[in-house]
Formats: sequence, C-alpha cells, structure tokens
Amino acid sequence: MMKLRLLLSCCLLLAAALFSSTAAAAPALRLIVQEGTSSSGEADYSTKKYQSLANQLSAYLKRDVQVVGLSPLRQFDPEPMRQGDIFLVRPNSVAGMAIQSLGFVPVVGLESGTKTQVLMMGSANLKRALKSPEELKKLRFAMPPADSETAHDAMRMLEQMGVRPDQMTVYNVKLQATIPFALENKLADVGVVKSDATVTPKMGTAGYIVLAESEKKAPWVVLASKKVPDEVRDQLRVAMQAMMNNPEQKSTLQSLRIQSVQDVNAQMYLDAYKRYLGK
Repeated sequence: MMKLRLLLSCCLLLAAALFSSTAAAAPALRLIVQEGTSSSGEADYSTKKYQSLANQLSAYLKRDVQVVGLSPLRQFDPEPMRQGDIFLVRPNSVAGMAIQSLGFVPVVGLESGTKTQVLMMGSANLKRALKSPEELKKLRFAMPPADSETAHDAMRMLEQMGVRPDQMTVYNVKLQATIPFALENKLADVGVVKSDATVTPKMGTAGYIVLAESEKKAPWVVLASKKVPDEVRDQLRVAMQAMMNNPEQKSTLQSLRIQSVQDVNAQMYLDAYKRYLGK
C-alpha cells in the first residue's frame, strides 16, 4: 500500500510538472495596435503607449503578450496585420478589412466615452460657406492622409454637400498636430479631425468650431485571429471585462481613453469597410 501511494504521488508530481512545462512553453501572443492617427506619426508611439495593457493581459492569460504598434500612415497594409494574434484597432474600416479579408473576429468593443465622429473645424464665419457648393470650392481643407478612413469620410461628406473631389483644394498631412498649425497660419481654412483625437479639444480652445460632423462611429474594437484557439479568445474577452471591473487596472484602461468594454458585432465594421470602398 505504501509503494502504491508513493507511485501515485510520483505520477501526480510528474503530471503537474508536465502541465507547468507545457503552460510555460506556450508561445507568446502578438498584440498589434492601429490607432489610425497619432501626434508623432510613428509606429513605436503605439508600441510604448500600449505596453501597460500588454503587461496586464500577460498576467491574465498566463503567457507573454508582445505589443507592436502599426504605422498610422499605412492603415490598410495587410502584411503586419497578418502577423498579429490580437488586434486593437480604432478605424472602423480597418477593422472591417481585417474581419473580411484577414480572418479576424471581434472579441470586445472599447468605448471611449466620447462620441466618435469626423469633424470639419474652422472659424465660425465659415459656417454659412459650407451650405453653398460654390463657397465650398473656395475653401482649403487640411486633413489626414488620403487613404485614411478620416479623409475618406470627409471627402464623402463634401460630395454630399455638392462638391466633387476634383473641385476641392485638399492638403493631406501626415501628422494631425499640424492641422491647427495650418489653420493658425492661414495655410488652410478647414481642418478635418476625429472628435476623439487629442488635438480636437485644443482646436476648440483656440476658437475653432465644428462646421460639420459625420455619423457616429462604432467603438474601437479588439479582434482575435481565427488561428488563436477558441478558449484563448474567450479568456481574452473575460480578461478585458475583468480589467474594467478592477479599480487599479481600470485606471490603466482609462489612461488609454477606454471607458467601458462592451459586446460588438462584426457587421458594423464590415459596413464601414464597404463605405470606405465606396460600395
């Protein structure tokens, strides 16, 4: 009987050691982040900014999570997206592309607490000009890169106001921080920004008002690659919700302008991608 108990104990210890070894050997998960715009325009801006989130996810998932920020200047480049296991993305149309073409599925939505829209901002005396196609043609617009979701939305808004793209004067800038600079120095008349961009409140403080606004955007979203096992996707969903319910960890999310975690469906992002493609 003593030998049997000893043998059973050895088996249990071996099984525990094997389980521990297997868990420790689990490959790292790659968290990629696409914010869409930034004050720096560099990919390492998001890499550093979201390191605290990656650290907390590592603790919850019991495996290393490595964060990599993607260049906001190449929002629709599929190659770096394919290398991700988890994708935190702000532009709705980029999320739609990842879902439709790259095998990602929604995990949770991240609500910023701010109504996310594309805004056209400028001096109050331009409010009337936006109601006249002829007056619109005389204005100069500073907006993000031409292939960005924000620029596409702005161009669609202007077309709905009765102006064709070839009738407009548009300056596409790499850094959104240069948009208020362009207005202040009379290099442009209207600046195009998102309502939840860090530069937007500064423009309001400088005396610029909202001249026109787009429809409300869907929340930022966390996607997971279909190559990630179902149980890991479930753990990721639970982890994000648990972080929001933990006061200390919630402060980390709030520092990233994440105010709540919610369920979302893929169709919102697929529709945004269709609009981006002009369909």
